[in-house]
Amino acid sequence: MLEGEGNDRHGHFTFNSTEEMKTERVHQGGTGQTKVRGFKCIYTNARSMGNKKEELELLLQTEGYDIVGITETWWDDSHDWNVVVEGYELFKKNRKGRRGGGVALYVRQGLDCQEVLQSVVDSPVESIWVKISGQWTKGMVVGVCYRPPDQGEELDAALLEQINRVSRHQNVIIMGDFNFPDVCWETSSAKRQDSCNFLTCLADNFLSQMVEEPTRGLAILDLILTNKEELVDGVKVVGTLGGSDHVLLEFQLLWGTKEVRNQTCTLDFRRADFNQLRGLMSVIPWARMLEGKGASEGWSFLKRELLEAQALTIPARQKHSKGSKKPLWMKRDLQKKLREKKEMYRKWREGQTSKEEYMKVTRSCRSAIREAKAQYELGLATGARYNRKNFYRYVRSKRKIKEAIGPLLGVGGETLMENREKADRLNDFFASVFSLKNSSSSRDDRRQEKTPEWPYDIDEEVVERHLAELNEYKSPGPDGVHPRVLKELSRELAEPLSIIFKTSWKTGDVPQDWRRANVIPIFKKGRKDDPGNYRPVSLTSIAGKILEKILKESICKHLKDHLVIRGSQH
Repeated sequence: MLEGEGNDRHGHFTFNSTEEMKTERVHQGGTGQTKVRGFKCIYTNARSMGNKKEELELLLQTEGYDIVGITETWWDDSHDWNVVVEGYELFKKNRKGRRGGGVALYVRQGLDCQEVLQSVVDSPVESIWVKISGQWTKGMVVGVCYRPPDQGEELDAALLEQINRVSRHQNVIIMGDFNFPDVCWETSSAKRQDSCNFLTCLADNFLSQMVEEPTRGLAILDLILTNKEELVDGVKVVGTLGGSDHVLLEFQLLWGTKEVRNQTCTLDFRRADFNQLRGLMSVIPWARMLEGKGASEGWSFLKRELLEAQALTIPARQKHSKGSKKPLWMKRDLQKKLREKKEMYRKWREGQTSKEEYMKVTRSCRSAIREAKAQYELGLATGARYNRKNFYRYVRSKRKIKEAIGPLLGVGGETLMENREKADRLNDFFASVFSLKNSSSSRDDRRQEKTPEWPYDIDEEVVERHLAELNEYKSPGPDGVHPRVLKELSRELAEPLSIIFKTSWKTGDVPQDWRRANVIPIFKKGRKDDPGNYRPVSLTSIAGKILEKILKESICKHLKDHLVIRGSQH
């Protein structure tokens, strides 16, 4: 996701940073970088995530994995409401047209990652490729692939072509279930032709296979491939996910990366002294201080005084990127059962217990997880009548999928990878489709004409009412004035804002802050590398929106009082 500033008078947009952009933030903080020497990773073939999502959340919470690869998710569009894990970016590709298959990659938030190979999005090959940017190298590409046992020659060739393209990068990690049971990895030989073609592709791209233990039955079906063996360390089997017949593979990526943390400053309202803030703002003689000032000059004065007083009375704190959060339904006994399952798997692999005993513990763990989640959701549903906020917060957390803006096509067809380049490209596109109905000269001519008297006044009571009705949980606009502050100081700010609003209406002077916006491009449909498939969503000044509401109410009242719109009109 990209975020920026826009001038909706001239159609020009200048982008700033969000958690994905990691470049610069206007009015607030900056970004930080931390070197990480190793990532803890895990991969498995889930054979349906429908009944294993909860156990995956427990694993991520207890083990702290950074990268999670999954094949055979069996997801389709109906599962989008329950695929998100808070604290992780999700990249996924579902199988189209028939049941089963699908791949997914979870990457811990705070790592600079984006999807690559956008041109293969519509390919029937089940694969996902994500680039994680590095500090000393050109980045590392992590891929997750699933090759069904009955896959034909055409799709096999397409998969090998993708591997050939990805292998051009300096650092490559590929995990997946390739279903080549006839391959002998000790001798790098195979019986079937499709298996031989796969081995030839690995050799041509200098890819090494790192898994040594069987991953399903006695066969090594799930692979971890890399073009640099020193990148991967400690590959081991650590159990299964739910009742899957494929193992969980845990390994370390030993690679120095650039971890980008969001360190934006935010107001700490829990330690705010609003009484002192009200006192500081109430002693200012607004009528005298704003006399003779235009709307822009008056707003600049009000904003400066407000932000200076705010800095003295409301502490700021760093807003860090989210990490993996503990599931709300998670209890201590569930962690104990998960450890018991892992220990039982170890005993079964060493021949100390039977498979039936291991499966019994697995079923018990799965049932306990499902019951804990069901009981929590039942409590939310029954209590929604009295506490809707918790209910809808939980629902939104399940539905929210936050995706970064991937590579975009430039004007000349080149691929843009850098954040600043992508922001400029979207900036140019949004500006090109923005049109002005009237030229600036005609607008200036109209301003020179005498403005007729407006029968409705913008008095302090109206402004105070709108300030008191603000939603304090909304985000501030590009001017940095928070709605919580405006709401708390509704009585003290009603006078200066009413003076500025009146001046703006009479003179046509609109402060620059009210014409700027934080712009977020939202993907609609089609190819994700085409800037034309994104639409801007703007976050504008709270004060400017209040003036718009007041004018709208006045216009509607005028139309109603003078019967401009008849009852027969719709």
